[in-house]
Amino acid sequence: MTFSTVATIVGAGAVVAVVSESYNSGISWGLALVISFIAGVIILGIMAKKIKAIGDEYNACTIVDFFDKRFGTKNKILTGILQIFLLIIWIGIQAIAIASLASVLVGLEYSIALVLSALVVILYTTIGGLKIDIITDFVQFWIILIVFLILAIVGYSEIGGISNLLSSVPKGHLNPFGFAGVGWMIGVIVLSGFLYLGNTSHWQRIFSAENQKIARNSFFWSIPFVIILGVIILFLGLLSSVLLSGIKQETAIFLLIQKLLPPSLAGIGFASILAVIMSSIDSLLIGGSTIIYKGVFKKNQFNSKKEIFYARLITAVFGIGGFLIAFLIPNIITLSLLVTYLALIFVPPIIAGIYSKKTTANASFYSIIIPTILLFVLFPFLKENTFTITSPLGILMIIFYDKVFKTKKLAP
Repeated sequence: MTFSTVATIVGAGAVVAVVSESYNSGISWGLALVISFIAGVIILGIMAKKIKAIGDEYNACTIVDFFDKRFGTKNKILTGILQIFLLIIWIGIQAIAIASLASVLVGLEYSIALVLSALVVILYTTIGGLKIDIITDFVQFWIILIVFLILAIVGYSEIGGISNLLSSVPKGHLNPFGFAGVGWMIGVIVLSGFLYLGNTSHWQRIFSAENQKIARNSFFWSIPFVIILGVIILFLGLLSSVLLSGIKQETAIFLLIQKLLPPSLAGIGFASILAVIMSSIDSLLIGGSTIIYKGVFKKNQFNSKKEIFYARLITAVFGIGGFLIAFLIPNIITLSLLVTYLALIFVPPIIAGIYSKKTTANASFYSIIIPTILLFVLFPFLKENTFTITSPLGILMIIFYDKVFKTKKLAP
């Protein structure tokens, strides 16, 4: 579970996007991701025992089950729809990365690479399910760690040390506020760790743990690994800004691998990036298909063979939806921001639902739907700063809704 968590968190949104944006604008985005990694696994570790206990009590499989049991049907429907949309966007992010890799590796057109990668990833996830997902994450973790360490060592030797690197980066690339200003970075430090609470993939891992202690410790044990990998990825991003020029930024990590490593090791390097991407996609596919399956079919409606068939069919259809997003919006940074801000909207009702018996279904419902509407309305205009409105609004609504509208309290 520790290695599966690391492999899922350090996905294409981290590797490809951090190196991409570090090449483009400097360390700001990368620092934000490293901060969110560390804060995220700490927060998940702190809350894992409670979430596991709730999962055992409610016989829950996803975050939607929690909202159903705690807040009722309308919250279940709302969170189910939004979680599916959220996971589809996350799959789209990984799909952009895998298509960019294929285009660099074998010179395929983006659209052709996207179709072929969709077939491969969806097929093995559809057949394997959650158990295979966690096992392959374990294998993929070691591929990622070993190859990234080799890449960092070769890159360090190539650039001649950290001091040479820092003196060679483009002007402004060492500014920690360079991506979106001071306010955005403060918001990242305060809120970003909570975004993982809004991702059903992590809830599924907690629910699948043998007991509460394993659920908690798996996150705490992942802290040193996410720090090491986060720092390496940030270093590679700065390295790409010095060693590469005039490239499409989404391809920075792949072209850096080609430049630094001999062909045999470069092949392993591409495999490691593929492992990063696939470890994220399979987790997202399982999470989304589980939500859809439990929402559409009743428990024990079919025999086991039919259940497996329909579960696999839903997984495949759900995966296709994620890859379609990559066709429609082929910008990894835009999609990363949107999905992050959507995940943060779930955090206030989750925390209130777990730790407060007084929070009502209406408070949860409106603390999700109103900020979500504002997110989609304002994002085209405010972009990276949209969360400064949506996240505080969700917190205020979960705190004050019942006080203002005098909603009838839930029965004990």
